[in-house]
Amino acid sequence: MPARRPSRLDALTGLRFWFAFLVVAHHSLEHWFGGGVHVVADFGYIGVDFFFVLSGFVLTWSARPGVGPLRFWWNRVARIWPLHLTTLVLAVVVGVGVAVSGSGLVPNLLLLQAWWPQQHVYFGFNAVSWSLSCEVFFYLCFPLLYRWLFALSPVRRVQVVVAITLALLVYPGLFSLTVAPRDPAGWEWTTYVLPLWRLGEFAVGIVAALAVRDGWRPRLSGRMALAGAVVIGAVYVGVGQWRGALPNRPLTETVAMLLIALVLVALAVDELRGRRGWLSSRMMVRLGAASYALYLCHALLYGWLVARWPATGEGAMRVLGWSGYVGDAVGLALLLHYAVEVPSERALRRLADRRRPADVVPYPAPVEQPAVVTT
Repeated sequence: MPARRPSRLDALTGLRFWFAFLVVAHHSLEHWFGGGVHVVADFGYIGVDFFFVLSGFVLTWSARPGVGPLRFWWNRVARIWPLHLTTLVLAVVVGVGVAVSGSGLVPNLLLLQAWWPQQHVYFGFNAVSWSLSCEVFFYLCFPLLYRWLFALSPVRRVQVVVAITLALLVYPGLFSLTVAPRDPAGWEWTTYVLPLWRLGEFAVGIVAALAVRDGWRPRLSGRMALAGAVVIGAVYVGVGQWRGALPNRPLTETVAMLLIALVLVALAVDELRGRRGWLSSRMMVRLGAASYALYLCHALLYGWLVARWPATGEGAMRVLGWSGYVGDAVGLALLLHYAVEVPSERALRRLADRRRPADVVPYPAPVEQPAVVTT
């Protein structure tokens, strides 16, 4: 191990861009290329699973004894809320949100919309912001969840991951036999949107980071882990394309959750050993840093474009049209990142620095001080 740890895990930042890109493809491919790519586009929803697992991993990796719960929560608000507010205003002004309804404005503004079982609320305005509602719940739970998992032995943590995996596999089956026949619309909310359902992925990310901090060093390199995950995903999508549909979402997401956690561990260990690959390049880090903005703005841009310029032409023209949309989305994301996200977060953090010192320590001190990573 190097005497000096890297100040951040750049490979994880670079990887964020590609999973944000998966979400962009998930929401836009079919418009330009038709139903023949449905299975390929549908697979893109695992991008959300990646960000939930990554969130648990990064918050655990960067946990420091000097930061108490109130300051931790303030920092998270500073991180996500200003850009959310910006895109919410854009959704209202441009009028491209899904089922825009005044009754869902307050829950969306406060990032509580994922707790409402009505689709016009949890997918209202900027539809993708439902996942931020889950993140807010994770942030509230993190101080206690971290302390509990930190206190467990490595064996107990593995048992927690096994229990989460079984719950994510078994519960949807029971739900489909009992509640779903009487309430088909409840399936999406209960097994996809509900923050309680998503908490397991966040906890798996915490366990993965604790394992690395405690000294777990798998022999699998980050490059091998990532390549293996890509091959498995490609085979999975290929079989789904042949069958006409992917397996149900809970099964797909549970498999993805475990693979994502393994990839994060392998990439983190590579960086600790001084191995830096293409994901750690300056360009990928910059794109990854803007991935949150890309995630929030791409659906609004898509809705605005579709309303004005429907997909036309064949072959190369459709490829050109979709590529232009992706390029515009990335450009808008970079603009929002540097013009809104970064300065507003800095301003809010400076405000907290002036108003109060760090509060009571909520986290046990790690054996080795972890590198600081932002998410």
